[in-house]
Amino acid sequence: MTIFVAIASYRDRELVPTVLDCVAKAARPDELRIAICWQHLGDEDISAIRDLPQVDVYEYDARESRGACWARDKTFQQYRGEDWLLQVDSHTRFAPDWDVRMIRMAAETGVEKPILTAYPASYEPDQEFTGEGQPAEILVNDWTTFGIPMFGQRLIEGAAPGVPPKPANFLAAGFLFAPGSFATEVPYDPDIYFHGEEITLALRAFTWGYDLFHPTEVLTWHYYIREDKPRHWSDHAAEDWARLEELSRRRVLYMLHSPPVERLGIGTVRTLRQFIEHSGCNFVRRSWTDTLAQELVLL
Repeated sequence: MTIFVAIASYRDRELVPTVLDCVAKAARPDELRIAICWQHLGDEDISAIRDLPQVDVYEYDARESRGACWARDKTFQQYRGEDWLLQVDSHTRFAPDWDVRMIRMAAETGVEKPILTAYPASYEPDQEFTGEGQPAEILVNDWTTFGIPMFGQRLIEGAAPGVPPKPANFLAAGFLFAPGSFATEVPYDPDIYFHGEEITLALRAFTWGYDLFHPTEVLTWHYYIREDKPRHWSDHAAEDWARLEELSRRRVLYMLHSPPVERLGIGTVRTLRQFIEHSGCNFVRRSWTDTLAQELVLL
């Protein structure tokens, strides 16, 4: 089964190792198509991946970039009907046979439109890769002053190979595996800058009938700290990215309180109210109830 791999890269020297590892660790590399939104200033050498048959590179001047969701939207536009979609960041490492394992776990959920997602375990490029890490689930651990939930994670109790994926309330944009239809049914909103990306994407996916799950095995690793590495907001003038963030914040709050039913809004399968009840997020009171933990207690 074919997999469309979407990677947005902003001046990231981990892009080449990420793509090489993605291909090398796949059980069926010939069934991959990797679309890269490469935002650069002409100072990166990606010759090692340019000629790979699985890779399509779409180049953009980093000075013209409008942020993470803008870049992710560029990758989704390259979807060509593959069976599955995998979105990862450009600083990622992969488990052996990650492709067949993700497809198997998705089937184990027993639902029509599953999403496997989690904050990956951590790796450091300048240290020996050990493959260590434990599966984790996403939870709300704070709220911004504007009323947008902020996510953290905790280890999944009882997680182990062979244990079915655990139902989830939220998703992580840096590791998202879904049916290919996700690229067309839940396209990225390029006007969301950074904060609010994951909560609005979870809302929209849920209302389009997708069910979220956390894998009970570690399938990817992420380079988190990235000190002194280029960021969109460090490259662009403060007034420019602050304006994008302000417009984005308005868009996010609009989506969380009175979203339209449209292409970049919510879906028609479920409602905002159903997502609030499912996720435990009260966007008015800025509170969160751990609904999945409650279900476990009731069982």
